[in-house]
Amino acid sequence: MEDFIKGLFRDTIENKNYDEKLIDKYFSEDYVQMVDDQTLDFDTFKKHIRKLKDKLQQVDVQFSNIASNETSVFTKHYVNSILKNGESVKHKVFAEFQIKNGKVIQCDELTLLIEGDKSESNLGSTL
Repeated sequence: MEDFIKGLFRDTIENKNYDEKLIDKYFSEDYVQMVDDQTLDFDTFKKHIRKLKDKLQQVDVQFSNIASNETSVFTKHYVNSILKNGESVKHKVFAEFQIKNGKVIQCDELTLLIEGDKSESNLGSTL
């Protein structure tokens, strides 16, 4: 399951293109993401991903810790992003992914901006 989550990040977050087929590959239609103080349903999550593609020119995810059991994957990872305006930001992320029938059904995430403009602190839930 750890490789599944790494593939998810590679294909949906680091990929420069918005590809709804890849989102559908990894995420259930019942998907819910709780990030900081926001809750995103599946359709809102797709809008969030599209917004990231519009706003960012490059994203690199580095996993510092990852652990899993039969239904969950926990990650501590760092997201280095370059915005289309050339600014760089870095976020530290703790996330728990719940997986059912080969797809992510829920993510409970805390995201902390550790480098860059404070206006980008909500990049984990931006719409």
